[in-house]
Amino acid sequence: MVKFWFLGGADEVGREAIYLDLGQEKFLLDYGVNVQTMSHPIEAPLPLKAIFLSHAHLDHSGHLPCLYRRGCGARTFATPTTFDLSLILLKDSIKVQRKKGMIPHYSYQDIDKLFEHASPLYYRQKVGFDQATFEFRDAGHIPGSASILIHAEKKILFTGDIKFEPTRLLNGADQDLEADILITEATYSYKNHPERESLTQKLQEEIRTAVEAGGIVLLPCFAVGRTQEMLVIVEELGLPYWVDGMGIHATQAILRHPESHKDPVRLQRAFDSARKIRKAKDRLEAISKPGVILASAGMLQGGPIQWYLKRLHDREDCLLILNGYQIEGTPGRILLETGRIQIPGLDVKPKMRVEFMDFSQHCGRDNLISFMEKLNPETIILVHGDRNHEFREELAEKGWKVFSPKNGDKLEL
Repeated sequence: MVKFWFLGGADEVGREAIYLDLGQEKFLLDYGVNVQTMSHPIEAPLPLKAIFLSHAHLDHSGHLPCLYRRGCGARTFATPTTFDLSLILLKDSIKVQRKKGMIPHYSYQDIDKLFEHASPLYYRQKVGFDQATFEFRDAGHIPGSASILIHAEKKILFTGDIKFEPTRLLNGADQDLEADILITEATYSYKNHPERESLTQKLQEEIRTAVEAGGIVLLPCFAVGRTQEMLVIVEELGLPYWVDGMGIHATQAILRHPESHKDPVRLQRAFDSARKIRKAKDRLEAISKPGVILASAGMLQGGPIQWYLKRLHDREDCLLILNGYQIEGTPGRILLETGRIQIPGLDVKPKMRVEFMDFSQHCGRDNLISFMEKLNPETIILVHGDRNHEFREELAEKGWKVFSPKNGDKLEL
């Protein structure tokens, strides 16, 4: 008998947390937060045999230090890349919470306790316990991201966040897998994404046209994953480009782990060729001439991108390209819906051109269904999505046994 308790991220995007009860041994798969509200999952029972982290994003990792604040003594397993990136993101989260006037849920000391219990695990490396063996497989989502394959009474696959299509940065997820029970993200169960190579070429054409006309292109980038992909894409153009914000530190961390991405030499070259913004005078230089600026945050909700928006929004020769998911309520989403930039100190309809390109790091609907058909599991459990009920009904009509749990639900199989 396998028991699941969905502590978070079941009927929502993010705040992922799944408690796995195999009888004598209990495990935890991810333990994240809602990155907008910092709301946390249901408190996981202690003790735990071990914790497995699929990747570094805070909606999967952001509440882990709180376990160790409570006295958790279990080891946490993640890829080496994930540990390095998590350290950056968890520390930054404390700063962001304080800046918002919030009391951080954990301290730097709690982060230290987490890393005292860190056990790095590479792709295809296995770790065994009395009742199960765990293995990481490349999930293709961000550098270091892993799907978690569990060999117990049944073979269980937890996809984490997953992307099958190759990008300039990553090869795409492993698909040579077998599983009886599939726990899968369903973030985009309702839509497909543009073909990546065509989208990449379109982005490059837009950038080249704007810069050659004397303008500046702003690329708001998520620090982890998107900054590195955009570095490689922009470097190919041979145009001047700058990188600003936490993406610099994230890229340095990723470059320490060449196994985590497609072409380490290519990424190193792209990073070396970029001008790094270190001081205020560097920013002034960056906006004094045509070029491309990669800056966090990807949803315009903070970071150096706001500095650039305040100085370039009224320039008709400039171009802002939003290139990732924009959460409801963020300045990026507000801009797309209303045509206005609303950030601290600025509320304006920009003269600069604004575009959106869907560079998602999640699988789309058709790719997810194709993966399910190839895997052909006995049972499918849908998580990490806000339209899972409708998707469950559709999959059930295809003959699968499908569950779409809500947060707090328990399931025995």
